[in-house]
Amino acid sequence: MSKFLLIIIAGGFISFGILNISQNSTSTSSTDNAVKDLSLTRSRDIANSMAQMLLSQISDSTTWRVTSPATKNIFGGTATYTVKDTGIAANDTLIKISVTGNYFNYPVTVNVYAEKPATAWVPVVLRGAWTANGPLNNTISDMYIDGRDRDLNGNLIAGTGIHGISTSVAFSNTQNAAIGGTHNKIDYPMQYPENPNVIEENYNWGGTFPTSPDEAIGVPAGTLKSIAQSGKNGSQYVTDIKKLNLPLSGVTYLELGSNTNDKIDLKNSYSKGILVIHNSTTSTKISTTKTNKIDKGGHPFEGIIIGDYMFHFHVDVLGGVILLSKDLETSKNCGGNKDHKILYCSQAVKNATATLGISGVGGTVSTNYGFAQQRAGVRFWWE
Repeated sequence: MSKFLLIIIAGGFISFGILNISQNSTSTSSTDNAVKDLSLTRSRDIANSMAQMLLSQISDSTTWRVTSPATKNIFGGTATYTVKDTGIAANDTLIKISVTGNYFNYPVTVNVYAEKPATAWVPVVLRGAWTANGPLNNTISDMYIDGRDRDLNGNLIAGTGIHGISTSVAFSNTQNAAIGGTHNKIDYPMQYPENPNVIEENYNWGGTFPTSPDEAIGVPAGTLKSIAQSGKNGSQYVTDIKKLNLPLSGVTYLELGSNTNDKIDLKNSYSKGILVIHNSTTSTKISTTKTNKIDKGGHPFEGIIIGDYMFHFHVDVLGGVILLSKDLETSKNCGGNKDHKILYCSQAVKNATATLGISGVGGTVSTNYGFAQQRAGVRFWWE
């Protein structure tokens, strides 16, 4: 009997030992899997974050490249990367960013193919010769507005234009403005009533219309104001309209209050560049903006005008206009600008953005990445 008990006890110890070893093995395997999953996730985060940083660097310096692998310590691991010019299809001019994130010896590689940042571009927000975040019904009055593209001499360029009007709300041509534009590469002349295709209503700019001029242009926050304060290319930063010097060039940044009595008269000056009339609450109100009429020998403003609220818009523009405020004029009627024209000109817009001397993002790529204002257009992002 005692031998039988010894056999049973010995068997129990053996069974327990086998079971314990099995449980320890399972526990170790689970721990290893958890470590692997965590490490792969961290490596992926490292690779993608580093790719974002590199895209931002490319946007700041369009010629910057890293042809030999470089390594950076980041987030407790390492990122090894290259930045090279490449192409996928014929005539491509892409930039390939290759990043391998490595955390706890579990590498993950990300390959990004980015468009070369533009040094002269048409902002993606500018979808109409006059683009606005609010109702333009009363603001445009009885002007001539045309989204068909023109060269700097005013000659039409077939099939390359944009809408005449683009707004985030409904639009009604209440004062018989003559409006033309381009839709699906088909040009429509300025006329009243306008062809419905030249009007873009209730457009969703990726969910949010820009609230600042920098966002509207596609550059980092503070860029336009900083350039205006620097005086680069004749730029000016002004808080008192009386101190404005003509003609305008570079970036003219008027940071004003909500005084509705402020008036700007560009007269017959050959003004150009980017004209910003804005404050941090998007409540700037300009009661009158003027140029001498093109039809009477006047020079149009050549470039981009970005304002909050603007009314009595007696201005000829060769380029484009963007209004940021939702609270545009809805009750007053504007007279006296029937002979004034807003004529879209992609070259005038590009000349204006080119004076910044940095890169931005144009309208050719729908998905954009990079810090600041999403300035780098990405064609592919592969893991």
